[in-house]
Amino acid sequence: MKQIIIIEDDIHLAKLMQENINTIENLQCQHIFTNPIEFFNNPIEASVYLLDIVMPEMNGLDAIEKILKLFPESIIIMNTIKDDSETIFKALQLGASGYIDKQSFEHNFKDVFACVENGGAFMTPKIARMVITHINQPRSITEKLTKRERDIVDGIVDGLSYKLIADRFDISLDTVRMNVKKVYRKLRINSKSELFKMMGTIR
Repeated sequence: MKQIIIIEDDIHLAKLMQENINTIENLQCQHIFTNPIEFFNNPIEASVYLLDIVMPEMNGLDAIEKILKLFPESIIIMNTIKDDSETIFKALQLGASGYIDKQSFEHNFKDVFACVENGGAFMTPKIARMVITHINQPRSITEKLTKRERDIVDGIVDGLSYKLIADRFDISLDTVRMNVKKVYRKLRINSKSELFKMMGTIR
């Protein structure tokens, strides 16, 4: 019997999801947590975690790596109303194996677990289209950058500080700052948030 754990702050929705899951043969959902902190205070291993993103105390994105560190063989499926490309790709980058929009769970939950059972990673058609569009986007903007500048951008997108970027590429902090200025000028942006938004649509 495979265990499923739901981490979702809307307890009414979580219980509806639990009821649906428990109708599937060989699956069992006994535990619901209303936020990741509650889960980490009493971590329980499961085959699959259904994880919301927008929750009190800790968001779902911050919980992905922590769950996988505790239970590396587990599968995490994001179940959320957030469907922007930046959030989707951040979740997948952090280790989520699937991503579904919360409104469609009731219609897709059997397909979600059938796909996981066969070693796949489920995405609703809406999310899958966004992934395909993202992959097929032209790289013309980043092609304006030198290899060193692209390295710096990769470091920033990975969430590294300037100091850690310098350590990663064995360059000075001043070199990092100089290349960041060049990147901003070439891409005509003025902040990290603009860079994150741009890279979320072209990478």
